[in-house]
Amino acid sequence: MVKPPKTAGSRRPVHAGDLRIEAWADTREACIAEAVDALVGSFLGPTRPAPSSRSSFRVTGRTDAELLQAVLGRVIAEVLERQVVPVATVVSTTAEGLEVLCRTVSAAAILPVGAIPKAVSGARPLCHRFASGWFCSARIDV
Repeated sequence: MVKPPKTAGSRRPVHAGDLRIEAWADTREACIAEAVDALVGSFLGPTRPAPSSRSSFRVTGRTDAELLQAVLGRVIAEVLERQVVPVATVVSTTAEGLEVLCRTVSAAAILPVGAIPKAVSGARPLCHRFASGWFCSARIDV
């Protein structure tokens, strides 16, 4: 079994139309929040503007990978449909799944440095617990 690296979340090109994000943290919830940060970092870059509003949503899923896919899909929908970008994210467990609290900024207030994600790729994301913590990865269509 390969252990994930011990640095902050990352993003790397898979091919021209895809992006692979990776994240790791001590808990599943923190790892999913890091995955959201890596997703947003793919088009915002490392600098985050000050948040101007808040939003929240809940997702359900049978597996950790389904929960990750649901969170990332919802974040992409928020960017594309509601034109809000999360600049800070906290994920917590609910009885049915996860609750995601985002501090957001209007998409009109940002200057993207990369392509805006369109969807989570059909390939199933990975959300797995290791002895040293949690690791998440997903392919994103851009």
